[in-house]
Amino acid sequence: MSKTETMQRLEDLHNALAYCSERQSIGKIYVFTTLERVCINQERGSLMSMINEDNFPHEVRNYKIPPSIEAKVKISLEHIQATSWGGFNQKQFTNDKYY
Repeated sequence: MSKTETMQRLEDLHNALAYCSERQSIGKIYVFTTLERVCINQERGSLMSMINEDNFPHEVRNYKIPPSIEAKVKISLEHIQATSWGGFNQKQFTNDKYY
C-alpha cells in the first residue's frame, strides 16, 4: 500500500468513526458497536505504524478489520458522500510532511 493510499485509508476510517459518533450524539442509531470501534482503531494504529519513519520494518503492525466491519465502513462512507457531511481531512489531524 502506498503512502497516499495509507493516508486515504486513515482518513476514511477516521471519518466513519466521526460520522458514527455524531449520529449517536444527536440521538440517532449509531453505526458501530464498541468492539467494532476498537477493531477500527486497531487498523488505524497499524496504518500509523506503517507510516511512522521511526519504526523498523519488523516493528510494523499489520491488522485489517474483518469483512463485516469493512462493509459497515463502506456504508458509512456512502452515507457521508450522499449527505455531504463535511468530515475531516488528514491535514487536519496529521503532520503535513506525509503529503
